[in-house]
Amino acid sequence: MSRYRGPRFKKIRRLGALPGLTSKRPRTGSDLRNQSRSGKKSQYRIRLEEKQKLRFHYGLTERQLLKYVRIAGKSEGVNRSSFITIT
Repeated sequence: MSRYRGPRFKKIRRLGALPGLTSKRPRTGSDLRNQSRSGKKSQYRIRLEEKQKLRFHYGLTERQLLKYVRIAGKSEGVNRSSFITIT
């Protein structure tokens, strides 16, 4: 499996807690700079962030994730539980 080798804490700050990357926790409240991200998130951004959370949590590449999603989609039952049992 390929592993993400970039700045892990930046990913955690942007995507939330990812136990697969590190045990560090981001600061809360007034300590964060550049907080002025306002506006509603688009559906594309929401889906992209969820996909990235899956990738970084399980340590998968884009192709590996796509392969597992296809396998889970072909199996019977709920796709979410199928995906978890595959990985």
